Amino acid sequence: MNSRPIHRGGGGAGGEPSRPAASIRQVAAEAGVSIATVSRAINSPEAVSQPTLTRVREAIEKLGYVPNPLAQALMAGESRLIGIALPWFHGEFFTRMLQGADAEATRLGYHLLVTAMTREHNHTRRDRVLGTGLIDGMIVMIDDPHDPLAADVMQSLLPAVVIDTDFSASGIDSIVLDNERGTREAVEHLLRWVEPSRCYFVGGPVSNRDAAERAKTFQAVLAARGHTTDPDQIIYGEYSAAWGKEWAMRMHQRKALDGAGVLAANDEIACGVLRAAESQRLWVPDQVRIIGFDDTRLASFMRPTLSSVTLPMEEVGATAVRALLKRIESRDAPATCQRLATRLVVRESSTAMTF
Repeated sequence: MNSRPIHRGGGGAGGEPSRPAASIRQVAAEAGVSIATVSRAINSPEAVSQPTLTRVREAIEKLGYVPNPLAQALMAGESRLIGIALPWFHGEFFTRMLQGADAEATRLGYHLLVTAMTREHNHTRRDRVLGTGLIDGMIVMIDDPHDPLAADVMQSLLPAVVIDTDFSASGIDSIVLDNERGTREAVEHLLRWVEPSRCYFVGGPVSNRDAAERAKTFQAVLAARGHTTDPDQIIYGEYSAAWGKEWAMRMHQRKALDGAGVLAANDEIACGVLRAAESQRLWVPDQVRIIGFDDTRLASFMRPTLSSVTLPMEEVGATAVRALLKRIESRDAPATCQRLATRLVVRESSTAMTF
């Protein structure tokens, strides 16, 4: 984000204190007209008589008044502001998405406002996300199809785009990840060395759409190999290294970690599994093969480096911005769902190491 130095009573040319910015109220007083007349003179000069317009312009020049661009835009019926609401901001996953959204909004002449929305503050979420009154449209990330916020988005008159869940059938443009491709590549990669019965999917929350889709594809790939997935081969928890380590330690106590192939729902879970294996003297990838999801910088920093399914998060943000601006321009167009591809990046944690 670009920043400008803020002068607070500092020196102007020659070290003299800079004059405070003039207000529209001061312009109105100087010209002897109302604030509304000043506003009309600036935004709709054809609606103001020539003598009045001259007085207002002279007052503006004398006082050095600079109109507020946001106020002007709001009076014109558009703010050139769009919002994006995310469950939280922690982690590279969200950082990359925001970077993509902000860069695309800037390229297209818009400013991006960002807000957080948590289920712990559910009673205030709708107002924070949809009730600002300043924005032309909103991008909302909803990872649970049953989230009550989804109904609010669908009922709102504000143009909106949903990330992470497909609501196009309900008239809301949506941007989702194609979890199937990356998951399929990851499971088939593990099956080159590990029997289907020794493959495991360690997921995030069961209500999370991405976790559910990845688990479904995991099960389908094993079924294509003639294997019926046991209940303990797909397990849900949370997106954290602590959860990954907890699961792996339980598996080790059952003597089931040695020889396993693990697809974790994100890189943090995979990191926890890898650290647990190391603590029990199990070599990765010789004795345990591990693949993560998200392909964050953590994947390259870990030793051994982590195989991971990469997600086009910058493109998710940019695509959502383009879809929202298209919706603002054509509010009656049919809703669409755009699916962005994922793919496996193979590193040391899942394949034979070379020296």
